Amino acid sequence: MSKVTINGVELELNLLDADVVEKFEELNQEIIKKIQDPKAYEGLSNADGMRYQCTCVNEYFDGLFGLGTASKVFPPNNDLGVRMEGFAQVSVLSGEAKSFMDNLTDKYGVGRVQNRQQRRFDEKKAGKNKRKNRNNFTAVNNG
Repeated sequence: MSKVTINGVELELNLLDADVVEKFEELNQEIIKKIQDPKAYEGLSNADGMRYQCTCVNEYFDGLFGLGTASKVFPPNNDLGVRMEGFAQVSVLSGEAKSFMDNLTDKYGVGRVQNRQQRRFDEKKAGKNKRKNRNNFTAVNNG
């Protein structure tokens, strides 16, 4: 389970739980779709566009961590920078979980067994060649 502190509020996110990962991926796709949709900004001023993005991030946090999380984590104003920083911190957790799983896979995965088997095979093969070479020696008569 990963923990992240955003604006003094500690949040937990277990990205090794398949159900949590599913929700995480769905919410990431949803927020990207909303923020990148040009129709969402039609007729809005720059300030209103920023407010819209703040609302998207608030909905993301409430969806991922539970209702009311956004109001605990973010100030009541519409500071997009604070929200995007918080979003970035949560996004980093995904990379950390992947790195953790990669390390486990390297340590206990199938590749490790195959490498050991391959190494033993190579050592055995090298050992046979050494014996053959050792027995193929001919004495030279210097006399």
